[in-house]
Parts: sequence; C-alpha cells; structure tokens
Amino acid sequence: MAYQALYRKWRPRTFDSVVGQEDITNTLKNAIKRGTVSHAFLFAGPRGTGKTSCAKIFAKALNCTNLQDGEPCNQCSNCLAADEGAMADTMEIDAASNNGVDEIREIRDKVKYAPTQGKYKVYIIDEVHMLSMGAFNALLKTLEEPPEHVVFILATTELQKVPATIISRTQRYNFKRISQTALEQRMKYILDQEKIKYQDKAIAVIAQVADGGMRDALSILDQLLSYEKDSIEYDAALEITGFAAKEKVEQILLAILQKDAAAALSLTKAELKNGASSKNILDELIDLATNALITIKADGQSEHNFLSADFVKQIENVPLERYFKVITAANTALNDLRFTNQQQIPLEVFLIETTNEDQAAETTAPAASATVSENVADPVKRPDDLKTEVTALKKQVVELTEQVAQLKKRQLTNSDQIFHLDNEVAATTTTAKKTAEATQTKKRRKKVKNDQAGKQNRKQVYHVLENATKQDLQAIKDVWPDLQSVLGVSQRALLDVLEPVAASQDQVVMKCKYTLWFEKASSDDDLLGILTDQIAKFTQHDYEIVLVPDSDWLTVRKEFLQSHRDEVLKRQKEVKSDEELENSTADQNQEVIKKAQDLFGDAVNIKD
Repeated sequence: MAYQALYRKWRPRTFDSVVGQEDITNTLKNAIKRGTVSHAFLFAGPRGTGKTSCAKIFAKALNCTNLQDGEPCNQCSNCLAADEGAMADTMEIDAASNNGVDEIREIRDKVKYAPTQGKYKVYIIDEVHMLSMGAFNALLKTLEEPPEHVVFILATTELQKVPATIISRTQRYNFKRISQTALEQRMKYILDQEKIKYQDKAIAVIAQVADGGMRDALSILDQLLSYEKDSIEYDAALEITGFAAKEKVEQILLAILQKDAAAALSLTKAELKNGASSKNILDELIDLATNALITIKADGQSEHNFLSADFVKQIENVPLERYFKVITAANTALNDLRFTNQQQIPLEVFLIETTNEDQAAETTAPAASATVSENVADPVKRPDDLKTEVTALKKQVVELTEQVAQLKKRQLTNSDQIFHLDNEVAATTTTAKKTAEATQTKKRRKKVKNDQAGKQNRKQVYHVLENATKQDLQAIKDVWPDLQSVLGVSQRALLDVLEPVAASQDQVVMKCKYTLWFEKASSDDDLLGILTDQIAKFTQHDYEIVLVPDSDWLTVRKEFLQSHRDEVLKRQKEVKSDEELENSTADQNQEVIKKAQDLFGDAVNIKD
C-alpha cells in the first residue's frame, strides 16, 4: 500500500477526536441529537484548524444509521462508504477550481433529486470565498430555501471575502487557532501510536512553527520522519524549521537588554550560519521578550520555563520600557523583511538600534523637541493672533511718533539722533503695514479658494438634482449593506459617515456627517476611487460621487427648490393631469360596461 501522509492517516473520524474546537463539536453533536439541523453552515477560520474534518464528520453523522450520542458509529455501510470517499450523497466541491456560475447552476439543478443512500444530500464547498460574484448570486436562493433533504456546509479561510448576503443565510462557526499545548499533546499521542521516539524540545519547536495549525504540525512531523526515521531530534527540528536554538535566543535577548551589541551580533551570525532564518529569530525574540515581561510582572510565577541558568535573575532589574521598545523594534524589522531580498540587514539594524537606543534617544531628543515645537507653533498662528501682532506694532508706531513730537518740542539739537529715530519709526511703520497686508491677502486667498470650491461643489449637486430619479437612488441604497462585506476597515468607517441622498443616471450625491471627514474624503482620491469601483461592481453601472457636508445639504436643497420652483410645480401638474386622465378614462370604461350589462345582461363578456 502507498505511503499515506500523517495528516491524512490521522484525520479525525469523530467529533471527540477533533483537537482544540470543543465548543463547535459539542454544538454540532447536540444539533444532531435533538434533530435541529440547519440547512446551511459556514465554517470559518485559519488553515489546518479542522474545518474540513468537522464538515466530513458532520456529513457522515447526518447519514449514519446507528448514531452513538451524536457521533457517527464508523461501522455501518454509510459510515464506511463516507470514510472511503464513496458516499454518493456527500459531494465535496473545491470552489478554487469550480468557481463559475455554470458549476453552481449545476448544483442548483441537482439539489431537487432525493438522496440515494442516506437521509440527507450534503454539499461541502471548500474555500467558498473563491467563488465569483455571479456564482454567489446563483447560490443565494438555493442556499436560503433548499429542499428538506439538502444541507450545505461552506468552509473558508477568508471570511471577509464572503458576501454578507451569504453569511446571513447560514449558521456561522468560527474556528480558532489550536493552542501550542494541544498541538504538542496530539503529536505526542500520534508518535506514541506509531512507536516513534521523540524529544519534548523538538515537539515544542514544531508546535511553535505550526502557528496553531494541526495540518502544518503533522506535515513538519512527516518531514522530520523522512529526515530521520527512528526518532524526532531537537537539532534536526531546528535544522528543518529554520528556527534558532532556544537557549541561543535567550543569550541574544540578554545581550540586547545589557546593551552588548558585539555579543548580540556574534550570537545572531552564528545562528544564521547554522540555518536559522532572520524571520524566525525575530519571531522567537518577540515571543521570548513577551514571556520575560509577563514573568517579571507575575513575580516569577509564570508557567514559562527558561533554559539559560539564572535567566530570570539577570532580567529582573531591566526597566519595563526596554521590553516594550525591543518588541516594537522587532515588529518593525519583521515588516521591513517583506521589502528586501537581503534578509540579514533588517535583523542587524534591529540589534544595533536596540543596543544603542539610549544614546540615539539623547541625540535626537533636542531636535525632536524643536521640531515638535515648530509643528505646534505653526497651526496655532491663526488670523486672530496675527491681528494681535499687527495691533501691537501699530501701538509701537504711535508711541514712537509721540516720542518724536516731544523731542521736537524740546528743540533737540542732535539732528543725527532725530534722523535715526525717524528711520526707526519709518521702518517699524513699513513692517506693520506689510504684516497687515500679508494677513489680509492670506484671508482673501483663502476665502476666494473656499468660495470657488463651494461654488463648484454646488454646481455639481445642482446638476445631479436636476436629473435625479428615485430608481437611481434606490439602486445605490440597495447595495449599500453589501459594501460592508468587501471594503476594508478604513473604507467601512467612511461608509458610516456617508449617506446617499440623491442620484441621477451617472452621479450620486452623498452627504457627510462631519466636516473633517468631508475634507479628508474630498482630498483622498484613492478612497473615493475604491468606493466608486465597488458601487459600479454591485450595481453594474458607473456613478460619479459628489460629496456635500451634512450642514450644507439642507441649504443647497432649499436653494435648488426655490430656484427651480416653477419647474417642480410644472412636473407635479403633469403627473397630476396624467393621473386625472387615467382616472377619467377608467370611469368612462366603467360606465360603458354598466350600460352594456343593463342592455344584454349576463351575455356580456368583459376582456381587458
């Protein structure tokens, strides 16, 4: 028989054997026992956390002929067929490769047929977020009201890509990352069953690399077994995973906290030479610094075990701010790794920065404070402050003029002094005039700019209102909730402050609750571009967005109605006359029908 990977060989066959998802498995078991099985489920969570396994177990339990407390018996013909992948009533579909409208239409056509072996037909659609928008729309009605014998189970690793209209039609279960302790226990159980020796430190390294995914953990375990069949060794685990030895990472962190740059660089280069990657070293330093910080705050009562002798004693006097700075700098270096091919450089820069950060802080502090003071001073100088300065300068001019007059009355003979004093007065007067003129010019420019922007914006709003229709506005409002499911966090925040109030065939007016957001959204072309593209995608029509502040909307609408009053009244009269004509025509028809019935009785046959 061909070799079978560990994650396939040891895939859970019952709910109780699923690791780390007890809340979800208990809920599914109770639903089966009580007969309260919904028509559609959505399993969402990180990779390798048991979504597909739970879906297969649930499908097997639904068609099991000998249920054992909500668990499949794994002995009846239906359970055996499901384990072998031969159960005709369980269809597993990969949405990544079957994401078109035609595939979903085929499912929609087949769900009406009754199951052949079991009680339910179960459709498991894996990676459902890969379906196209057309496929999602084709699935909507069937997903909401399928036949009684059909159950849909959708699985996804990216819930944010699934439309809100799909999520609202399902029972959603959020699978969480499996804890490191649970991963280690499961791997040890499997190795004990396979009768393979192992070192606890090696299992801990694998669990850390797996990052909460059981499939990843078993895949690495499989790789180590290929590397060395008889046992799982710590050194082999480090070499395969690219992690640094834990005791070496502790020494690197101690060197950083003790500001010993040479030792930190030397130890790091040695680990890189032994096969550790820059990313893994930074990850381990962040994890170790966090555990050290927790240990210090817990007065040494933490469950974390350090390998280096007297490690806790050596770090207990380090200020807490040092740990925060190290963790922040390490996260920055991790982010920098994504943008460079020389992976060693961000790591070395991080080591030098964290071991010399106090000196760097002292050097940059005066410059930073000066920059902050300048930045704070600039926005504070508003027109009111400039007016105060101009007033003070004028006051100085008056005082100097009075002094000159007094000197002249006393008939001072020192003409040079009077000359210099006159020059000073003239210079001061000129400065005051220039400052006042600059202030006035700045005000006029700002006012002209705001007036021009306001006029341009009002023209656009008037243009939309002249051609606005209820159908276009309703089309925008209908897709507004769907935008929440596809936009990012910052874009969803924009939706909360925007509201469509009028729409024409090619433009839509949106009022903004806050002036600050209106200014930000008006200047951010990328943000408006994303919103415009998503609206066009959902409505299948291009609309240009015209923004207006909430405080100005009522004024603009009132001015428009006043300026177009005659036109609005004319439209109302036309609509009214059409209604009256229609009503009069209907009344005439009724009179004709009545006369015909009076003349001919029941022989009259009325056709519309």
